[in-house]
Amino acid sequence: MAPQDNAPILNAPAAVRWLVSITVVAHLVRVLATEKLDNTILEVFGFMPARFGLDGAGSIGLDGLLVMAVGHMFLHADWMHLVLNMAFLLAFGSAVGRRMGAIQFLLLYLLCGLAAAFFWAWLYPPQVALLLGASGAISGMVGAAARVSIWPPQSGSALPFWRRSTVISFVVIWLALNIGFGIFPIFLSGDYGGVAWEAHLGGFIAGFLLIGVFDGRGRIEVVAPPYRFL
Repeated sequence: MAPQDNAPILNAPAAVRWLVSITVVAHLVRVLATEKLDNTILEVFGFMPARFGLDGAGSIGLDGLLVMAVGHMFLHADWMHLVLNMAFLLAFGSAVGRRMGAIQFLLLYLLCGLAAAFFWAWLYPPQVALLLGASGAISGMVGAAARVSIWPPQSGSALPFWRRSTVISFVVIWLALNIGFGIFPIFLSGDYGGVAWEAHLGGFIAGFLLIGVFDGRGRIEVVAPPYRFL
């Protein structure tokens, strides 16, 4: 087993550290910005389905859609939202990031975030609420970590869970909590619609499915042969 495979979970790969740094800086910019500038940032980068019009009433083009779809991952509602997301990114992002090259990891992260946002938008096409935060992309990292833990490769590699029963229990609890946020939001989050659990679910599914394409790729030292879909 390679030495880096035993690395502490918070000994994050460079790609994860860069994501955390950029996200924190983005939040600091909003905190220090004037109210007018902050509103402009939210308008340009916040993900709002109604603005690109799955219901036929969109007001932005493809370039604006891409800016929203990527930009919303780096904006957070408050410091608590940011800290919780970055903690999960350091934990699960590190476990996934050590299994592939930096470019591959960044691409997987962004694809999971995009899948989360568009899954949410598909369920609520006229939605005028803003989707903010890296939760969807990070849920993708949880899904990816779950898959490589349930079906671990033959060669040594950095796995977040060493027992299949542990990861299955974690996934069940994680899914139950997210569904609970959707069914009973007032009891779990203190308000209605405060947690976009549908985006979390979309990101989780994307990470679970896509890790097979990225696993082991881009690393100087291969940790496992990439999965192949049949």
